Amino acid sequence: MNTTTCLSLAILFCATACADDTADREKLMGSWHIDPQSEAGTEWSFSPQGDSVKVTQMESGSKVADFVCATTGTPCDVKISGKKTSVSLWYNGRKLVVLEQRGGDTVERKFAVMAAADQMEVEVLQMGPGGKNETLKFKRAAAK
Repeated sequence: MNTTTCLSLAILFCATACADDTADREKLMGSWHIDPQSEAGTEWSFSPQGDSVKVTQMESGSKVADFVCATTGTPCDVKISGKKTSVSLWYNGRKLVVLEQRGGDTVERKFAVMAAADQMEVEVLQMGPGGKNETLKFKRAAAK
């Protein structure tokens, strides 16, 4: 088994042991746009679909990703930016974790609504050599 697979399995097993916080998870549902002071043009949308979540990612008005995946950690084969990608979703407490694996690249994003319900924080972890980690701030988008 390669390092990425082992790491993914370890993350999945740890995630199943975490506490359930349904109220905070529900606050994540909706559309979020990046704080203009950080970076322009990024938007994430989440909507519940039974035991799954529909995830939509927009960059500068163009749809990058649009898929539905169960929150059990089971991998889903999707397309992100037109490229085949394996995505796994699960909750770690109040955070929605999205693990993307494309070729040898692995990115983990942890989405969490902050104390002020109109703010979301996203921890981005680029796994592997030279991986870059960052934290992005989003604001809830106005209902259309």
